[in-house]
Amino acid sequence: MNRQQGGKGKGKPSGRGSGNKRFKSYARGNAPIKKTNTQAKKSGNPDEIRLNKYVANAGVCSRREADVHIATGLVSVNGKVVTEMGYKVKPGDEVRYDGARINPEPKAYVLLNKPKGFATTTSEGKGRTVMDLVANATNAKIKPIGRLGRNSKGLLFFTNDDTIAKKFTNSKNGVARLFHIELE
Repeated sequence: MNRQQGGKGKGKPSGRGSGNKRFKSYARGNAPIKKTNTQAKKSGNPDEIRLNKYVANAGVCSRREADVHIATGLVSVNGKVVTEMGYKVKPGDEVRYDGARINPEPKAYVLLNKPKGFATTTSEGKGRTVMDLVANATNAKIKPIGRLGRNSKGLLFFTNDDTIAKKFTNSKNGVARLFHIELE
């Protein structure tokens, strides 16, 4: 009996699957995504921060530049050179950059009763910005949390504390906003 007569198990298989089976194709870049255990990498201490963020918060450089400095061995923690990118700094650790001890920028919080005519932006655009109003309030690199229109007035909160900023801006936290509108 040959293949054409319906004999099973005889002859050369065609290489195709039988029936409606679908096979995954990796030819178009659809490679499988490896699942990683992200829970194991998370630290139990919320006060620990990544080393590159610590260096950036100290005003030495940006986070990306900090990654380069860490990789080249310019940063040490508690007397030991650290080149690991995900290294976490604990409160009380002594961090040094190029031999000099660095400290993170202290947290700063500023409240402003924003008048009309100022844009809520950190960039140097056209016209006056709220950053002009808070320039002398602190030396910290603060940014506005939320927005008020140029023709709006009201309370505006500034901080360099990323944890607080995320709590206020994340809609899942349910922070209430109260608006009082007057028409002219």
